[in-house]
Amino acid sequence: SVGVCYNLKETDIVFSSHRTHGNYLAKNGDLKSMLSEFFCKDTGTNNSRTGSMHLLDQKVGYGGSSAIVGGIIPIAAGHALRNKMMKKNQIIVCFIGDAALEEGVSWETFNFAALKKLPIIFVCENNFYSVCTPLSIRQSNENLIDKVKSFNLKTFLVDGTNVIDVIQKTKLALDLVKKNKGPIFIESQAYRLRAH
Repeated sequence: SVGVCYNLKETDIVFSSHRTHGNYLAKNGDLKSMLSEFFCKDTGTNNSRTGSMHLLDQKVGYGGSSAIVGGIIPIAAGHALRNKMMKKNQIIVCFIGDAALEEGVSWETFNFAALKKLPIIFVCENNFYSVCTPLSIRQSNENLIDKVKSFNLKTFLVDGTNVIDVIQKTKLALDLVKKNKGPIFIESQAYRLRAH
């Protein structure tokens, strides 16, 4: 989250899956407002209307999140389409987990985003687990990048535990999106030591 958001402008918008907190804070979110939101305080990011898994704070360019696995992907792409149609100079970043790639909506959205050359970067935080099931058992081919390339998206593989690698590759991705060469898919590998 930090490496990706380091390169973003205030006007760029971030969307997230159900693991929202790090993405929000990296996008310059306010810790106090976030915690207030969790505890149903009117000083929360949305006056206690969204809570933890549906966090939203448009003041910092955090467009929202979805607790449904893969559910945020078409919402973020829709926002990118709107920006392109309105000729807005704004990049959309959509954080997802590796399990989101097991949902049909992700592949439909990647296809649509590629056809329309949407200004969006999909960041897959791959920790190799979905709850307690490792990726090797869930998918016959663990190479996520190869699957995504088949939809004609430009891809980057980064070491999610190396913030410098993430910053550098995200900058390259942003440059491509700004030149209308998007969308981009970044797989950020950060191995989780234990199951859920």
